[in-house]
Amino acid sequence: MKPFQLFLLLTSLPLLVGGEAPKALRTLTIAAVGDTMVGSVYPSRGAMPPEDGRRVFERVQRLWTGADIVMGNFEGTVSSNASAARALGSHSYRFLIPAESLSIYKKAGFTFLTLANNHGMDAGPAARGATVAAMDEVGLAHAGSLAQPSVIVTINGLKVGIIGAAPHMDCFPLDAAAVGQRVKELKNVDGCAVVVVTMHAGAEGAKALHVPKKKEVFLGADRGDVYRFAHAVIDAGADLVLGHGPHVPRAMEVYKKRLIAYSLGNFATHGSFSVQGVNGLGLVLEATLREDGSLQGLRIHSTRQDKGSEGWSLGIPVEPDPEQGAKKLIEKLTREDFRIDLAAYYLPGPKS
Repeated sequence: MKPFQLFLLLTSLPLLVGGEAPKALRTLTIAAVGDTMVGSVYPSRGAMPPEDGRRVFERVQRLWTGADIVMGNFEGTVSSNASAARALGSHSYRFLIPAESLSIYKKAGFTFLTLANNHGMDAGPAARGATVAAMDEVGLAHAGSLAQPSVIVTINGLKVGIIGAAPHMDCFPLDAAAVGQRVKELKNVDGCAVVVVTMHAGAEGAKALHVPKKKEVFLGADRGDVYRFAHAVIDAGADLVLGHGPHVPRAMEVYKKRLIAYSLGNFATHGSFSVQGVNGLGLVLEATLREDGSLQGLRIHSTRQDKGSEGWSLGIPVEPDPEQGAKKLIEKLTREDFRIDLAAYYLPGPKS
């Protein structure tokens, strides 16, 4: 058989054995970070970082260049009035973020912020409404409140549904049945190819590194069973589950070919947040999904915060971590909690 005849045979083989050659699935890259708070006016305007936080993401935004969606947790509420802060217990914090700070996220490349967390009502319902209005004005997609549990964004012709959930005031509840029903609606009614669920849940701090696979209680409050919840929403059709709230990185799991990141830790948290030890470790998770929702691969770009650093004094709290602290910790926790070698899912060619 001549070479040209062989070429024709090979290229037509899919047609001979069953019709058209299968089309390659499109992919979608989502870059996700954990808790962010770029500057609060509480207890006074003097609590704001240098230059009002305009340089917060300066040294890390290259880590999500090229991602189709860039998302994080907006840990606070929009308000410029410190006196509007709700009266809470003596051990509580309030994060009141000026509306103009939303442009910092937009300019850095963020496309979505979740409102489902325990600080979204720090200045009451009026500030909750101001938060939504400020995000709409700068063009940031958002979800997670009782009024708006989910949002749909379209990327290269693919509809992507994003749901925010948390066991806190005015948040779409961390209820597997309710969230699972919303997942099904996004897939079966709204035609979303991919559905992402974000959850602000779990206990907090260095003692909460491991995923306990049971209900967590922190300071007397029910913080949910993140393991059961994540599995249930994937069973309902979700394709990616992203956690934050513990303020430390946690393990990752691949369940039914879907990625669960149980906590992305603190990312850019100026002010009264503790960033000592593991609380100072954060990351940019870069997850590439196929259009059927399955995980193609991931990258972890480690970051760190240090209140004694030169960057912090300049209003740049978060920087890339050359020691890869978060990545090493997550790999260790993933082995211990789920007996998974996370490196098996790494994409080649991580950003330097």
